[in-house]
Amino acid sequence: MSENKRKNNILDAAHRLFVEKGFHATSIQDIISEANISKGTFYNYFVSKHECLLAIMESVQEEGDQKRIELSLGKSKKDEEVFIQQIAVRSTINRKYNMLILFESIMHLEEPAVKSFLEDQYRNEVHWIANRICEVYSPENCDYALDHAVMFLGMFQHFLYVWKMQAEEELESEKVIRFILNRLKPIIHEQIQSGEPFFTRDWFGVELDDLSNEDILLRLVDKIDILEDKVEDEKVEYLHFLKEEFQSDTPRKFLIESVILSLTNMFRETKQEYECRQLVQLAEKYLKNI
Repeated sequence: MSENKRKNNILDAAHRLFVEKGFHATSIQDIISEANISKGTFYNYFVSKHECLLAIMESVQEEGDQKRIELSLGKSKKDEEVFIQQIAVRSTINRKYNMLILFESIMHLEEPAVKSFLEDQYRNEVHWIANRICEVYSPENCDYALDHAVMFLGMFQHFLYVWKMQAEEELESEKVIRFILNRLKPIIHEQIQSGEPFFTRDWFGVELDDLSNEDILLRLVDKIDILEDKVEDEKVEYLHFLKEEFQSDTPRKFLIESVILSLTNMFRETKQEYECRQLVQLAEKYLKNI
């Protein structure tokens, strides 16, 4: 069994137990028994079950981020239907991995690293939604996008909660997302007209789009160079082609998007998968501005 598969085997076992028994009731020995490994093998990958929990949450978040990127490839950033599908991805992923059950079991966990991760995750989601609301509905004025993102998330979470109080069947995420966005659009227009922001764009200490395209390009090239040194054969050829396209005076967007999709499939379940995802995220940011 490869190193990557062995680590994933441990994460899968821990994930099942955290959902079935709860995080607090699951011991490291439980995980070791479920994964059918030795204690030494567990500690070769994780120093604690908290670190194991973080790895699970990071993996689920990365999968959602990647699916959002794939949905946007070749599409206009103003396409509302793409935005709706991208928002729904998070709910779909959470259901797929029973993340709501997991979140409930760690709700009052005082572990600093876990609390910090959850806060960063929420902050990033607010930023992402604010950026997308700006792109889709008010590209000429993003000063109120953070307000609108907070409104959307509050309404979305409460709609789902109230629905579950009375209904047994699952609520289709895209249905409630579309309903809330239709209510939100007049609010966006009215707030731009009135000029009354609640949260400033730099509320979290950073601008919603804090990197220039030049900075993004530098990071892209650097990430490509790092990956080229770690892989060989067809992957190197694709990475080299990608770098040439980004550095050309007239990068061909449709070709870049096609190569990115191919690279995503090539790096899936490899040691460089996470680095490839970082590359794709940078590429998506760059493509938005060209």
